[in-house]
Amino acid sequence: MVIRKKCANFAAMNRLSQHIEYLLLTHNCVIVPQFGAFVAHTSNAQHADSEDLFFPPKRIVRFNPELTEDDGLLVGVVQAVHRGALADAKRQVQQMILELRQQLLSDGQVDFGSIGIFTQDEDGHVSFSTCQAGIISPEHYGLEAFTMPKLTATERFVKLADQHKQHAEGFVDTDKHIVIRISRRSLRYVAACAAFIAICVLFSAPMSVHRERLLQQASLISTPQPAASVEVKQHEAKLTETSQAAAVAEEPQQVALPAAADQYAIVLASDVSLKNAERYIADLQSRGYANAKIHDNGKLRRVVLAGYADETEAYNANVILHKAGKEFASSWVMKL
Repeated sequence: MVIRKKCANFAAMNRLSQHIEYLLLTHNCVIVPQFGAFVAHTSNAQHADSEDLFFPPKRIVRFNPELTEDDGLLVGVVQAVHRGALADAKRQVQQMILELRQQLLSDGQVDFGSIGIFTQDEDGHVSFSTCQAGIISPEHYGLEAFTMPKLTATERFVKLADQHKQHAEGFVDTDKHIVIRISRRSLRYVAACAAFIAICVLFSAPMSVHRERLLQQASLISTPQPAASVEVKQHEAKLTETSQAAAVAEEPQQVALPAAADQYAIVLASDVSLKNAERYIADLQSRGYANAKIHDNGKLRRVVLAGYADETEAYNANVILHKAGKEFASSWVMKL
């Protein structure tokens, strides 16, 4: 009987969390009558200057126990799903809330789907730990953290010198195409040559008589070599010299790498409190993720899955993790 009752409570919690997850996709506030409200907050993108990391925006759900007045939103969804009467939908919502309170009283903790975890202490105070993955935000799916290191003084100098030379020498080299600028003097010279040849053809004697003479005259007209091609070669030679000088000027720095078995990790949550991180790790380890741990660099605390020797192994594990559930939809690979 005890096992059957726990299974029934779990099923009720699953139904209630699914209804709330569905509503949070389009609403910023969902009130559970006589229990509290789930309020969604959107945080802006963040930059960790010490690590040159850029974090995408995310949407996090908080719990407010002060908002308990029924606004009809949750009851309306339950009624639409079960296609019953309004009174029946209200009774179903009340039953799910009662089972939630009973499970908190007996177990002290309730896993509320992908939204977070409820805990209740000995004094009866209920607290809520938000899932830091921010999965109730489909508009942010696919946005992952990325690194963008700053340019060194030498790199900035080379880049500025490069741009100055490109504009001064008359062409711009980009990753996709090369734009070559030809001076008006060259165009006028080519046009004059073309006009001279046309006059010779129109006003000369029959071709059978003067063909050899016309060929000799045409051979005297020297086709100008494209000045831009010579400039391109000169610029490439100068770029090579500048790159070699920069490479010599900047000596390689010896960087201490972590152990070979722990160079990469998968980040599940960032900027979390120690209490929430410990709870999240305990939950992960109970589900079989034994390599879950806290990574703290002194400025930012994260929950990670560590122990990957190379980047390929970490990315493959992250792909498998994304398929494991919506909870890990925003996980990303970090080099330690």
